[in-house]
Amino acid sequence: MWNVPGGEGREPSPAVSGGERGRQVASVVRFVLGDERGAQEFEDELARQVRAWNLAKGLANQVVLQSLDRPGGYVHLAFWQSSEHLFGAVHSDAVCARLDRLGELAAVEPGQAVAVGLLGDGPAVAGAAHALLVRVTLSGPAAAFEAQFGALAGQFLNDPGCGGCLLLRYTVEPRAYLGLIWWDSAASCEAATRGDRFLEGERHLRHLASGLAFERVRTVGGRS
Repeated sequence: MWNVPGGEGREPSPAVSGGERGRQVASVVRFVLGDERGAQEFEDELARQVRAWNLAKGLANQVVLQSLDRPGGYVHLAFWQSSEHLFGAVHSDAVCARLDRLGELAAVEPGQAVAVGLLGDGPAVAGAAHALLVRVTLSGPAAAFEAQFGALAGQFLNDPGCGGCLLLRYTVEPRAYLGLIWWDSAASCEAATRGDRFLEGERHLRHLASGLAFERVRTVGGRS
């Protein structure tokens, strides 16, 4: 796992069999509203979930992201200290009932992932203003991709406004990744992602992926 400024240093550590002990785990839930007129009701219901999980044992932090590219799109990321804490939270009767209510307002796509790379202060993105989600399906070696993603994101860490980046690998689909890079303003995010450094890093990532998609998001809730 890379965790050094600039993306240099250690190679990403290989996957650990039997549950990937010692890695932070995340619940990843995507929502797409069927009707944006229900956005306020949906956000209120999701905010209740966030407040409930703020009191849950083993929660490290969580964030709600609203898509700027997909109308009605949201992502809720919650980071847990262990798989046991995650399973205990997401399979509770209260959470299942709330997901049922959210499912009446939006399409719900749940997932679980493990952190395989981190740069900056950690996935405490609730205070960030804007971020970039990167969805990836691998075609090349995992270690090469993880190192290249670290190199892409790490070059921005010393820029004004950049808070850090995180790379998650889905547990059910181990060739699927979700990356997150965050900034403190829309202007900082725009400047970074429109520049030549980002475009060059994107080109290298595409050589290792059969699918690569970027989505601009902003934070609308959570806890850091």
